[in-house]
Amino acid sequence: MPQDAYTLKYLCKELNSEFKNGKINRIVQPDNDSVIFTVYNGEKVQNLLISANPSNPRIGISSKQDAPLTAPNFCMLLRKYLLSAKIKEISLIGFDRIVKIVFIPSNEFFDEEDKIIYAELMGRYSNIILTENGKVLGANRGINFFDNGVRPLLVGKDYVYPPTNQKKEPSDKSLIENFDSLSGEIKAENVCNFVQGLSISSAQEIVRKYYEKYGSFSSQKFFVFLNDFVENTTPEPCVIYSKNELKDVCVYPYANVGERIERFDRLLDAENFFFSEKDRVKTFKEKKDRLLKIVNAEIKKIKKKLSFVLAREKEALNAENDRIKGELILSNIYKIPNGASKCVLDNYYDNTQMEIVLDEKLSPSKNAEKYYKKYNKEKRTLIALEPQKKSLDSDVDYLESLLDEISLAEDIEDVLILTEEVVSVGLIKTQNQKKKKAENVGYRTYLIDGFTVKVGRNNAENEKLTFTAKPDDIWVHAKDYHSSHLIIVNGDKASQKVILTASEICAYFSKGRDGGKMEVVYTKRKNVKKPPKSKLGFCTYSSFTSVMVNPDKHSELLK
Repeated sequence: MPQDAYTLKYLCKELNSEFKNGKINRIVQPDNDSVIFTVYNGEKVQNLLISANPSNPRIGISSKQDAPLTAPNFCMLLRKYLLSAKIKEISLIGFDRIVKIVFIPSNEFFDEEDKIIYAELMGRYSNIILTENGKVLGANRGINFFDNGVRPLLVGKDYVYPPTNQKKEPSDKSLIENFDSLSGEIKAENVCNFVQGLSISSAQEIVRKYYEKYGSFSSQKFFVFLNDFVENTTPEPCVIYSKNELKDVCVYPYANVGERIERFDRLLDAENFFFSEKDRVKTFKEKKDRLLKIVNAEIKKIKKKLSFVLAREKEALNAENDRIKGELILSNIYKIPNGASKCVLDNYYDNTQMEIVLDEKLSPSKNAEKYYKKYNKEKRTLIALEPQKKSLDSDVDYLESLLDEISLAEDIEDVLILTEEVVSVGLIKTQNQKKKKAENVGYRTYLIDGFTVKVGRNNAENEKLTFTAKPDDIWVHAKDYHSSHLIIVNGDKASQKVILTASEICAYFSKGRDGGKMEVVYTKRKNVKKPPKSKLGFCTYSSFTSVMVNPDKHSELLK
């Protein structure tokens, strides 16, 4: 959920406990929407993060300290007023998604006035605003738009809270009248419409728990229950998973939100884990999508070149007709008058008649010579096109194998390894094109009944893994699909169970893993060869055995 007022209420208590009386040692603004304060509280140094990112506004602890070479203007303003200041208090304003952070300036500036940051965590209206004596000193965004109105945030003008759209705090007794207007039933949408600062998931939990306790709706009872829920919940911080994907972070486990929960001692820790994982997944997806886009674009470019080569080859394949025309002209030269523009001759190759266009300015013998020259030229063209076609076909096969590897990537480490390969083949230009170190290979390593099994994660790793293995190690690969290369160390002594398990892993790391049962081949490494001048990761094999297996990652066997 977004950080709603209910979650922020408990989060601010923890933040205040962590950062109260802490001294600001450093301020950075890693991007347009985020500010990080490095705070020392006498015992430890921690980073307080405020993010006004419209899609993910939050406040919490961060491990990041990245800073651009040139600090933005708002960052410089914060440094001017808040460096060496102490945090006096962190609290929630009323029951809205506005966090108030009060700073006591350092005495060395002879500045006695407290400075206040208002972190408005309101989706696309999010903002970070610095004030003094109720006046705006600066803001991350100069103007906030709410509905049809505009709230200007001008330096020197009074800071004004964002409009509430006539929503009320949970403690406002006039809410009872709003609840009375409902027809004997309350829904989560009603709660969100009437009550300030609640997300839909929090409202759903409140309504569910109310009906679980009382069964029927009473506006008075619901008002009391709402305030008891908001003020007296015993925190059980957790993150919630749905279909093995991180879905939510909650003050305590909401019912019917997910299938699995992971508990934490503090809401701060739960939120830090949740947003760190979300950032990691987002970074992984962005990097993976970028690689896919780069490789797909290169494949498209090479296929376009290949189509031109194939079209030219098709034209050149008609050269045999030119040879036959030249031959027929010479065989029937006595029948063809000088200055003729065409002739129709018997084609003794297929017992048909062939119409042949002639150059009126040339004699019949010169016309025959012209066709022979054209024939010889097209023959030379075919010879020249063959290596080009072979090279382009090889490039497409390699890039499609690389595309499959990228599609199979499951984490950021996989993507980083694949990025190295994409850089090494020149698809991504870098300022420093140094050769990659041969060491530090990142094979996936399994232990199966005492046998070490290694799996490559890109074409470079596949090739190195295969051709540095011992001759009697067992090499495993998916049949008819691109897949990771897999080596069973000392595999000539491995049981059939070990080989089958390794084959299931190999099937999982192949393009065909979503198609159910598939064929996997294995052989001794000495039966695997690399053709001269072949692309990275390409090899041939012989004397193999095949098995049918279901793809299985076998995460429990990963070392």
